[in-house]
Amino acid sequence: MMRNELKNLTSSVLRLSSCRQAPSKLSGKYVIQVNETKFDVFCEQTNFGGDWIVIQHRFDGSVDFYRNWTEYRNGFGNLDGEFWLGLEHLYQLTKNRPHELIVELKDFDGNYKYARYAEFEVGGESEVYVLKKLGKYAGTVGDSFAGNKGRKFSTYDRDHTLRKCAVKQYSGWWQKNCSNANLNGRYEKKDGDMSSMIWWDFKGGNHGLAFSRMMIREIVD
Repeated sequence: MMRNELKNLTSSVLRLSSCRQAPSKLSGKYVIQVNETKFDVFCEQTNFGGDWIVIQHRFDGSVDFYRNWTEYRNGFGNLDGEFWLGLEHLYQLTKNRPHELIVELKDFDGNYKYARYAEFEVGGESEVYVLKKLGKYAGTVGDSFAGNKGRKFSTYDRDHTLRKCAVKQYSGWWQKNCSNANLNGRYEKKDGDMSSMIWWDFKGGNHGLAFSRMMIREIVD
């Protein structure tokens, strides 16, 4: 059996509770089951030791991330391309089992940096998908995300910020007074625009980024 055929067979048959259980250790699409809920995920099995669930991926601007509350709750895009996994899936994954977070970033010159957080948990819809936990930072890009801890999620049609930040930053994100990290903003090579896909500490300012990938992994003792 060919390698790709094995990956597709594994993806279609198995029901995993996390990417750690993927027996083939091949990156690709799998079905995750959390309690009675089943949904597709992309498992990254190469970088940072593998076993990561990709929760957001952007690399070419082909998918518009200026979406409403329902779309951010349910998820959008395609696991083979750009996508957002969905806030409800993040809640279901992280509410009972501890997870860590990796954020990978590149600028339009190809420079790569990353941020890693020891904990990551999202509350449920009744809590406005608040960013409940964001653990200790490590990495190469600088910590632009710490200020988002404890913030509710906002979209243009359900804005929970003080300054209408979901509209100003052209995204759905965890915010209060707008954010130095805005990975769901406009995909554009532009400087000085807070509505772009930005991470302030990447270069020290609002510089549009060319690539982002957010991944979570279950923490085991």
